[in-house]
Amino acid sequence: MTLLRKEFLPHAVIALVAILSMLLPGVTSSALLAASAWFFRYFDWLTLVATGGAILFCLAVAVLPVGRLRIGGREARPEFRTVTWFAMLFAAGMGAGLVFWGAAEPLIFYLNPPPGGPEAATPAARFEALALTQFHWSIHAWAVYAVAALAVAISAGRKEAPLPSAPFPDHRVKMRRLIDWLAILAVIFGIVASIGQGIIQMGAGTELISDGKIKSGPGVQMILLLILSAVFLFSAARGLRRGIAILSNINLVLALMLAGFVFVMGPTGEIISTFFSSIKAYGERFFSLSVTLRPEGEGRDWTRAWSLTYFLWWIAWTPFVGVFIARISRGRSLREFVGGVVLVPVAVTLVWFSIFGGTALSLTAAGADLGVTNFDTAPAATYALLEHLPMTRVVQGIAFLLVFVFLLTSADSGAYVLAMFSRGAASPPVPERLYWGVIISVLTAGAVLSAQGQTVTRAFAVTGAIPLTILLMAQAIAVSWQHIKEGRIFDPHRKSSTGKDAGVPTGPTK
Repeated sequence: MTLLRKEFLPHAVIALVAILSMLLPGVTSSALLAASAWFFRYFDWLTLVATGGAILFCLAVAVLPVGRLRIGGREARPEFRTVTWFAMLFAAGMGAGLVFWGAAEPLIFYLNPPPGGPEAATPAARFEALALTQFHWSIHAWAVYAVAALAVAISAGRKEAPLPSAPFPDHRVKMRRLIDWLAILAVIFGIVASIGQGIIQMGAGTELISDGKIKSGPGVQMILLLILSAVFLFSAARGLRRGIAILSNINLVLALMLAGFVFVMGPTGEIISTFFSSIKAYGERFFSLSVTLRPEGEGRDWTRAWSLTYFLWWIAWTPFVGVFIARISRGRSLREFVGGVVLVPVAVTLVWFSIFGGTALSLTAAGADLGVTNFDTAPAATYALLEHLPMTRVVQGIAFLLVFVFLLTSADSGAYVLAMFSRGAASPPVPERLYWGVIISVLTAGAVLSAQGQTVTRAFAVTGAIPLTILLMAQAIAVSWQHIKEGRIFDPHRKSSTGKDAGVPTGPTK
């Protein structure tokens, strides 16, 4: 309890912010929207620089000899089976967002292309929609996660907690703690944004599944949040192996069931065609989308509201996902790590959007109206799609459960990582994990209760990412410079000046 008393003030300040956000959701939402608007006005270009640099960093690690380094040291071996590792990676990194946007995003871009883009509901609009969807969810997103995880995994010693401040070993303790607490704020904002959207989607699902008998609104959403909070706090008390790992495997099974059902019972031929069309569209548009901001005006506003918000959302999650990935990846080489963290999730993302996006586009082309045309109507997209397939209510129930378990995994993992940051320990005590779980729930309640629910959830993510955009680049530069200076880029097993071998803690998991 000594450390808890020592850092009582940061805990108290964050708790106060959480309480005020729930009591005064309008004031909180106005402040967040103003902060995100300011960042986009002056620093939107920085987002493309940071995400593009992340891709180059991952490529360098994959091809240079330093990729032979093993997380945890030369003798370390993987702590989790590969399937469980992939499940935990995916559940933490994307989770409920895929269910939320799987059908909605390609359809929205097809019916409402970006300003200056192709004409709506045309083959050109479909091509652009597939390219944009993959651009938002694939290589850029997972490269950002991988950089955050690599910076921590390479820098932390064997018995050190994998903290965001690990790449800055020569800085004073107070400065490193400040970095970790900034990361805590960003993690909270990113998780709140995603859980808030998930709760809104579950509310829409409740209304559809009940045939309108239960109307989605703040009351229903608060009940769903309370149920979610109770379950994930119970899981948080159980730790990694008995909590998060089990939930992640359940996620994997439910996701495979849902995707497999839609693939078989939906327009299978159109889904396969969408898969190859997505590869082609993404490949052709990858470079131009990666380096170009649309002209100031409606086009630039669209880019900020969609592409840049997505990238900042991923950056807001980097301390959480990055450290969590580093923590569960002990025993894997850096090259294997990059392949697993970037390439495998990208392939799964491509398949997922081909199944759900391809089905939504096919149904729309055949004359069906899914009622999804913009951001506000997106939460009902997956449930509306399933209305056109057999066993509607059963499969909608599976989709609802999948979102619920994904949110559980995200909240549980988030509470664990926040406790790691605040305690500076790889296996934080249960009370600390529960404290952060409650903070997440209270802030999410404030976001959902605000008048601009979905818009505010995005503002949460953007605001949290503002300081982390700089931190992410600083982490990559710091760890690169350290290894270049000590000659470990081309001689990976050479001892560093601090005597550390790359890796994350080897201690037991509680």
